[in-house]
Parts: sequence; C-alpha cells; structure tokens
Amino acid sequence: MRFSAHKFGGASVSDAQAIQRVGQLLSDQIETGERAMVVVSAMGKTTNALEAVWSAPAEGERRELWMACVAQHMAVAKALGLSSSLMETMRGRMESCWQASEQVRPKSMDAAYDAMVAAGELASTTLVAAWLSKVGMSAAWWDVRDTLHTSGPHRFARVDESTMDEAGTALRARMHEARVVVTQGFIGRHADGSTSTLGREGSDYSAALLAVAVGAEGVTIWKDVPGMMNADPKRHPEAVTVPQVDHEEALELSYYGASVIHPRTVKPLQLAGLPLWVKSFVAPEGPATRIDAFPGLIPEVPMFIWRDHQTWMEIYTADGSFLVEDHLTEVFGALGESGIHVRLMQQSATHFGVLADRNDAQMARLQEALGSGFRLEWTHDLTLLTVRHGDGNVLDDLTKGRDVLVEQRAGATWRRVLQSQT
Repeated sequence: MRFSAHKFGGASVSDAQAIQRVGQLLSDQIETGERAMVVVSAMGKTTNALEAVWSAPAEGERRELWMACVAQHMAVAKALGLSSSLMETMRGRMESCWQASEQVRPKSMDAAYDAMVAAGELASTTLVAAWLSKVGMSAAWWDVRDTLHTSGPHRFARVDESTMDEAGTALRARMHEARVVVTQGFIGRHADGSTSTLGREGSDYSAALLAVAVGAEGVTIWKDVPGMMNADPKRHPEAVTVPQVDHEEALELSYYGASVIHPRTVKPLQLAGLPLWVKSFVAPEGPATRIDAFPGLIPEVPMFIWRDHQTWMEIYTADGSFLVEDHLTEVFGALGESGIHVRLMQQSATHFGVLADRNDAQMARLQEALGSGFRLEWTHDLTLLTVRHGDGNVLDDLTKGRDVLVEQRAGATWRRVLQSQT
C-alpha cells in the first residue's frame, strides 16, 4: 500500500467553494490503492482573527470576537450542506480551545495563545474531512496532537524528529482504515497535555514530519503559485518556476527567507530521502517544483528573495566592554528563548547585530532574556535582499538609489539590508 502526504494552506480552504475544489483535486490526484494523509491549515485569515481574540484585554470583547469566528465556520459548514451533528462536533472542538485558553490565560499568555489559535486548524480539518466523506472519499479526521509531541516554549515549540517513526504508529494504523486521513498542521501537544504551536507558517513542517512518521513516498505542498519561482512575481514579473531544486539549495533558500517553504520543512525529508513537490492548486497540471537529491545542481537563473518589515537589532554589553565568547553564549541563549529567527547576523568588537522579521512581542522577550547585562537598540522597517547565483551587477541594479545598512557576501550568496523607500 502506497502512502502519500499533501498539505493545503489557508488560501486553498478559505471558503466552501475552496474546500469543494480541494475535494475534487484530491479525487483526481489520489490513485487507486493509495492512502493519503492531508494536512490542512486554518481557513483564510482565521489565525489572524484568533490572534485578535487572544489579544483583546476584556473577556466580553474576546467572547464577541470569538463568537464571530465560530459563526464564520458554521456558515461554511452550512454552505457545504453538512449535518447538524457535524456542526456541533466542530463547535465543540472550537469551544474546547476557548475554554483551555481562558483557563490558562492568568498563568501564561503564550500558553493561552497556543490553545486559542489551535481552534482554526481543528475547525478547518473538521470541515474538510466531513466534505470528503460526503462526496464518498472514505475520509477520517485525526487529532495531530496525538502524534506530534513537543517540548520547549509555547508559540515556538520543538519536535524531537528522531522519534517520528514511533510517534506515527497509531496514525499509520488509521491510514490503513481510510483512503484519506485529514489532520492539522502547526499544532502539537506538550507533555503536560497543553496544546503547543510550532510557529507561524509551521504547517509545512508538520506535513514533512508526518510524512516521515507514516512512511509516505513524498510530500506535495499545494500553493497558489506554480511551484518555487526564482523571485516573487509581484516584484519580478519576469519570474519563472524552477523545476528542480536540490535539498541543500532549498535549505539555503528557506533559511534566507523564501516564503514558499517553511525553514524547517526540508531537513526531515532530506534525511529520509523523500521528495517534496510544490504545486499550484489553481493549475495542478501546470509548472511545479521537485525538491529532491540533485547533488551539485545549480539553478539556471538567479534567485531573488526580498523580506520587508525587518528589524535590525544591535546588542551591546551594558558597560560597553568588548563582546567575548561568554557574552555570545548568553546572547544566543536569549535569542533562542525569545523565538527570534535570525536572518542575518554580524559581529563587531563592541556589539552584535541581528536582523529578524519585526515582532514586537519577541523583541520584548529578548530584552527580558538578555537582562541587565546588555543593552538593546533597534531600527525598524528595513528590507533584506538576498541574491543567490547572481553577481554584484545584478545586486547593484536591484538596489540602485537605496541606502545600504549592511552588506554581506558568502560564496554564491549576496545580501544587503536596505533602508525602506519613502
């Protein structure tokens, strides 16, 4: 029996019609005798809406926003013609998230966040599994928290990847019972039973881990773009799909900020020798990208990665002394505690510079973790441009007229941190 894994993001399940399209796509893609694990993100902008619920200071305001979110999902269920019992099942799964979040809120806002936003994935997968069953696809719903066991801080939990074969035992058994098993991305469960999250955009990573856990032959990530392109077509209309990318190259691109793949997605697949397909759910038979073992393969076109809304942080010792190894140990520990994903770093004699996506909550955690021994300064609203397999002339053309704050070059990679355009 062949196992496959598919992942659908929020845009592909944004409403009832989108969920119906997913059902048709899976019907077309899954072959006879094949069993598919389908990882689904929260619908559309649901996670943003749930973050608004979580951040509202008054319980009455939170409850009002929460009920609007529940009503939105109930409306989709009604549009799909799903049963009243299914709608109550979905409501119950969502309500359990509200209760868990409110209960833990006085003790830990981060734990409350994880409990709250998990409602999006639990609801969307309930809808997708129910629709697939309605159209005769023999689908089952699975709570991914029974498979992805996590540790570390809430909001950016970690999974012990070495345990995935053992952790996937029950899920593999379930996949023998149904043609399609629908489960969640992004969430997991800590040892204390609380819900955890793997960081925003963590559903791709979930799909990779689960593919390894069930012994799938590969993973297909369905996006609204035709595979991995050498640049954002909104910024570069001439952008083209890159048909083949080596695992190592994909790791580099994701680390540098390529938005089509979550940074942690590639490694477990590389270690397991599994391919990753990036395809368009808009045009499933159109251009696509296969990420696999292609040793020495270099893309035929330069790769351009732009990251806006960046923050440059400079970390100094409080007394202005030189930064030495002991200081750096503390700095990296604080960065780990805060959940900051470093996109670029640079050291001088007296300070350590770090570039990251702007996140005020993470910056506040970083300041707290650094303690009184360090001083933190920052500059917001910067842009990071990374060019791989290009040259200095290309970089100069792209940044002409822009003020350059930091520049680095390492092998085939050129990087510039730019002041925002006014």
